[in-house]
Amino acid sequence: MSEPNRPFKEESKSTKFFIIVTMSLLLLGAIGFVVAGYYFGILGLFNILGIHYESLFSLFLFVLFYFLLGIIGDIVLKAFNILMKAAGITGKFSFSAGILLFSFLINWAIISVINLLMDSIEIAAVTGMVLALIISIIEMALDSPDN
Repeated sequence: MSEPNRPFKEESKSTKFFIIVTMSLLLLGAIGFVVAGYYFGILGLFNILGIHYESLFSLFLFVLFYFLLGIIGDIVLKAFNILMKAAGITGKFSFSAGILLFSFLINWAIISVINLLMDSIEIAAVTGMVLALIISIIEMALDSPDN
């Protein structure tokens, strides 16, 4: 027989502990999966573009800082998206081009700031622009509602 649904307050201490630990592990696993995806993606892009870094830990710090600043950048990008829709710019090409351009600028700014703050990774200006463009295209393809 199935147990009746009980509120969380009425559960035993061991059940509460189990629920909290399980939810925490699920949340940490999801965050870890996203950071790992960024880490290995950036690692591959750095190898393709010939960007040199001192150690894998410095690359990890780059990805961690990019991920944290990227959260702020995503908030700004979503606000820009809302403003474009409110302004009536809804044509498929112009809307996508505007979002891609703004995403590129945000990613380029994030990469430039991290490049200035970290001495262990050196990214040339043109390479930073190419990296920002590649990341913007990948993010736009993954965020596309058509998929």
